[in-house]
Amino acid sequence: MKTRHGLLAALLAVTLVACTEPAVVLTPTPTVAPTTAAPTTTAARTAPPTQPPTPSPTPAPTATPTTSPGSSPNAACPPQSGGSASNRAVITAIRIAHNPGFDRLVFELGPNSTGTYGLPPYAIQIANSFVATSGQAVQVAGNAFFLVRLDNTDAHDQNGKVTVSSTDYKPNTPLIKEVRVVEDFEAVNRWAVGLDHLVCPSVLTLTNPVRIVLDFPTPP
Repeated sequence: MKTRHGLLAALLAVTLVACTEPAVVLTPTPTVAPTTAAPTTTAARTAPPTQPPTPSPTPAPTATPTTSPGSSPNAACPPQSGGSASNRAVITAIRIAHNPGFDRLVFELGPNSTGTYGLPPYAIQIANSFVATSGQAVQVAGNAFFLVRLDNTDAHDQNGKVTVSSTDYKPNTPLIKEVRVVEDFEAVNRWAVGLDHLVCPSVLTLTNPVRIVLDFPTPP
């Protein structure tokens, strides 16, 4: 009986083993790390060097005359004046000469028949035109002009005789082209000075005899 029970127990054990599924051991699938693509190196584009713009040639300015032909250009040559209203004189000589560095114009004055001898009132300034006492225009050679005015001054004696060697000088000097009387009337003398080009004179006065000197600078 015990033997029978033993056999039954053995059969039951075999049956249970046969019906039991074998255990499956799962092996984890290895995780594949994502492949990171190597960064693509993009060559930086170097911009071509910028050439500075080529400046367009600027045309030279065209000189525009500031005044009409035959008149003095506009420039800063201040008027110059002097003398005393109590003095009188007569023009006895006009001299023009070139010296190294300047052309010189000299008005030499002598005693008048009336009044006190001395330096009379004078004025020197740029002029654009000249008009005689008669109202007629006075033409003077040159490209720039000055007016020399002497009050209380004559260029003739009591008899009306001219006291200078000429009333129209045209020297052969680099700058001064003409010196011409514009007016000699009632103790007023006006003289036109024509220059090759405009320069400002230096003015000085001398005594024994009385003289008014204009020095116009020139190249040496």
